Amino acid sequence: MNSKEKNIQPFILITILLCFLTVLMQGIPSLAATPREAIWNGCIFVLVFLLFIFLFLYKKGKLTEERIVFLIIAAGMVLHCCYVLLSGLYDRQHDEGVYTGIATSQVNPGHIGYIEYIYKFRKLPDINPYQLFSYYHPPLHYALSGIWLIFLTSLGMPEDLAFENLQALPLLYSGLLMLITYQILKKTGACGKPLFAGVLLVALHPALTIMSGSINNDMLSTLLLACCIYAVLCWIREKTMKNLIFIALSIGFGMLCKINTAIIALPTGLLFLLDFIGTMHRLEGNIFRRAWLAMKNYLIFALVAGSIGLSWIVRNLIRFHVKPGISSATEASVMYTGDYGIWARIGIPAFSHWHFSFPFHPLSGDVIHNTWVIMFQTSLFAEVYPTELSGLPLLLCRFVYPLAIITALASAILFLAAQYRKSTAVQKQEALFLSTGYLAFLLSFAAFSIKYPYTCSSDFRYIVICLVYIAVGLSDSGRLYPEKSRGAMLSRIIRIAVWITLVLTAIIYMVWKQW
Repeated sequence: MNSKEKNIQPFILITILLCFLTVLMQGIPSLAATPREAIWNGCIFVLVFLLFIFLFLYKKGKLTEERIVFLIIAAGMVLHCCYVLLSGLYDRQHDEGVYTGIATSQVNPGHIGYIEYIYKFRKLPDINPYQLFSYYHPPLHYALSGIWLIFLTSLGMPEDLAFENLQALPLLYSGLLMLITYQILKKTGACGKPLFAGVLLVALHPALTIMSGSINNDMLSTLLLACCIYAVLCWIREKTMKNLIFIALSIGFGMLCKINTAIIALPTGLLFLLDFIGTMHRLEGNIFRRAWLAMKNYLIFALVAGSIGLSWIVRNLIRFHVKPGISSATEASVMYTGDYGIWARIGIPAFSHWHFSFPFHPLSGDVIHNTWVIMFQTSLFAEVYPTELSGLPLLLCRFVYPLAIITALASAILFLAAQYRKSTAVQKQEALFLSTGYLAFLLSFAAFSIKYPYTCSSDFRYIVICLVYIAVGLSDSGRLYPEKSRGAMLSRIIRIAVWITLVLTAIIYMVWKQW
C-alpha cells in the first residue's frame, strides 16, 4: 500500500463505519425503535465530541491539514446519518412509488417499485420501461439496491426494515463524494483554509444531506460524475491508458445510472480533441503512427464507455422499439409552467418573484415558475412547503435564503475567475475542462426546464454536481491571487460567507427538527 492509499484509508473507514452503524440502527428491530429525541441528542453529542477533538489537537499543535479534513468529513457523515435515521422511506422523496413485499406478485411504480421488482423477481424489469413510471431509468442504481435488499433479508432482517435501509447506499455514496471531492481539490493543488472551505461545502450542504437519504439514482450519478472529473484531472497530468479507462468507466457507469450524466462527455471530448490536434502538430516521429496511436486509444475509450453507457438504450431499442426519454406530467399538472414565456422561466427573476418572506417551493407553476428561484429554494429546503413554520426557524430561513443566493452567485463568479487566472499548460487544460463542464451543466439544466416545463424540472438535485465545481473555485482562489491583493481579499470574504451560510443552514435544521 503506497502513502497516498494510507492517507485516504481513515476517510474510507469512518464512512463505512458510520454507514454500518446506521444500517444496524435501522435494521435491528430493538434499535429501530429508538426514540427520535435520543437519535437527535446522540448526533449533537458526537458533533460536540468532534469539536472537542478539534480544539484539543489545536491546543497541542497537532492539527494538521489532513486531520481537519477528516473532522469535517466525519461531521458531515454524522449529519447525513442523523438525517437518514430521522427520515422514513417516504419522506422528501421524488416519484418514490410504493412496495408491497415479496409475498405478492404485484408490480409497483416509482423508484421503490423498480427496486422491488429486481428484489422480488431476481431480474431486470421484463417490460416496456415506459409502461410504469420511473422504469425508464437505466438500471445500475436499482440493481445495486435490489441486491442490497436480497442481502439484508437473507441475513434475517425484516422486510420493512430492509426497505428502510435502501437509504444506506445513497448514504455511502454521499460519504464517498466527500472523499472524491477532497481528492479533486488536492489534485488541483488546494491546501489550507481554501481547501477546508471546498470540503465543507460538500460536507454540510443541505441538498447533499437530503440526497443522502434519497432512494432514487441522483446520489450515485453525482458520485460517478465526480469520479469522472477526478479521472480527467489525473489524465491531464498523466495521459496513460489507465486514466483513459478510468474516465471511460466513470462515464459508462454514469450513463448506466442516469442518462444525463452523458453531459460530462462534452468537456471531456473537447479536451480529447485538443489533445489529438496537439499530437498531430508535433514535429517528432511519423505523423501516421502518431495518429494511429492516438486514434487507437480513443477508440478503446469509446468502446468501453459506449458499450456500458449505451447498453440500456440499445436493449430497449431492440426489445421494445422505444427511444430514450423520460415520462413527464401533463399540461393539467399543477406543476406545469408552459403557459409562461421563456424569459419568465429562465430569465432574471423580478425581486418579488424570489419570495423572500417564505422561501419554500410550493410546487405550483402559477405561484413560482422561474427556474433559478426554484433551484435556490430546493437547494436549501428541497421540495418542502412547511406552512406551519414560524418563529425562530422561519426568521433564520428568511435570513439564510438571500445570503445563500448572494454567496452562490459570488462563488460561481469566483470559480470562473479562478479558472481564467490559471497559466501553466496543465492548469489551462484543467481550466478548460472545468469551466466548460460547469457551463455545460448549467445550460443543460436550463434546456431541460424548457423542454419539460414543470416546476419539478428545476429542482437543484439535477445539477448538484455543480457544488464540486464551486468547491474547486473556493479552493483555487487561495493560491491564484497574490497575498493581500484585492482578489485575495474578495475570495476570503466569499469563503467566510460560505462558512456562515452552511453553519446557519445546519442550525436551521437543528432548530427546525422536522426532518
